[in-house]
Amino acid sequence: MKSKLASVLFGLASCFGLAPAAHAQAVQIAMCMEGGCSCHVPGTTLADVEMILGMPNPAGAADMTLVIYENEYSWRSQTPEQIDASFGGPGHCPIQLEVLLIPEDGMWRITTGATDASACPLFALAGQAVPGQMSGETREIRWRGWFSPSKLMSDAVGHVNWTFTGGHSRRGVVVDERLSNTSSTTGASVVWQLTLVNSTEITGSSVFEYDITSGLADAAAQAILQNMRCRTVTPFTARKVR
Repeated sequence: MKSKLASVLFGLASCFGLAPAAHAQAVQIAMCMEGGCSCHVPGTTLADVEMILGMPNPAGAADMTLVIYENEYSWRSQTPEQIDASFGGPGHCPIQLEVLLIPEDGMWRITTGATDASACPLFALAGQAVPGQMSGETREIRWRGWFSPSKLMSDAVGHVNWTFTGGHSRRGVVVDERLSNTSSTTGASVVWQLTLVNSTEITGSSVFEYDITSGLADAAAQAILQNMRCRTVTPFTARKVR
């Protein structure tokens, strides 16, 4: 039941309208992940929640927020700002009255666009493959009522640190390594950005960056190091095809 909680809660709001009956108490809901939350009052009532969960709401639920995290739920007496901050957000969670956007279950296809390597002279000259690229594929995804990027990027489960970046966007750090000593620094990173555009489309990009600096290098060496810096961007799109 818990895994389907979000989709049922917001499904009720979309089926029966956003405005609850005058005598019913609408539930405030916070959908959270690492990096923050999005807060909603979609029109789902306390009675709806009891019906869905099959158990009584806690005492004082009318003044609490229902928090959904990784398809688990809890009731909290904290403010939306406090809840957002507790998940690593900026402590800002404006209440949205519209129904939360949720991707549809079904067959999804990932397609990748051309990589922009214009800011990567070394790769352009050597014709090397760009790290962290997306692979096009088509497979069935059961979202379970929540936009979880790990569902789409299933091959990277357990290897990506996903954070909430506001709205319907997520950021995933695939690689973030930086080595430094007193005279030089070397860094490399691969970061994915995903945005749920609508219930059947997700857009994103894979960004690879590499740089090396040295405070001891002369002008000629600095010029070489400059040419070794790299930033590539590969766009991709995931769409529900059936």
